[in-house]
Amino acid sequence: PTNDNPCGATALTVGSSVSYSTYSNTCATATTSVADPGCASYNGADVWFSAVIPASGNLIVTTDNQVITDGGMAVYTGSTCSSLTQYACSDDGYGVTLLMPQITVSCQTPGTTVWIRFWEYGNDLTGTFNISAYDPGGSSTPPSNDDPCNAIAITPTAACSYTTYTNMCATNTSGVTAPGCGGYSGSDV
Repeated sequence: PTNDNPCGATALTVGSSVSYSTYSNTCATATTSVADPGCASYNGADVWFSAVIPASGNLIVTTDNQVITDGGMAVYTGSTCSSLTQYACSDDGYGVTLLMPQITVSCQTPGTTVWIRFWEYGNDLTGTFNISAYDPGGSSTPPSNDDPCNAIAITPTAACSYTTYTNMCATNTSGVTAPGCGGYSGSDV
């Protein structure tokens, strides 16, 4: 296929909601110019897409079943199609079978390009699949409570009452020792 390598990536139109287009990995080969992704039993036959980060700085790339019912996907950032760094890799959780990938790209520079690599799990089936890129909205700036001096006060109540917050675009807190539990790796509020 024409999108067999990242520099021939098919450009996805970023919509405001999910709108699938159908593509195929039939006759695709393994990409040798980019290191193998670390998930979804990658074994070649990948195809490539690109998407431009919208004004929000956030993007969701999601897939759904066709002939392929179990896929893998990785998103890459870089200045050109020949100099890519893996941003995220996804295996299961979406599509009719819940075996298709989805990746949320957040807090990126609007107008930059990301590259998307898709393959069938284990490379034992070729055929069609659905893919969509859309803008989930939000902001590309850190939340107001990104550091301890701007903490949001939580008022205790007698009954259980939840308030929704986000850690989208949060950064690592400097000057405070990292917690030793919960697999902490930064991006805290």
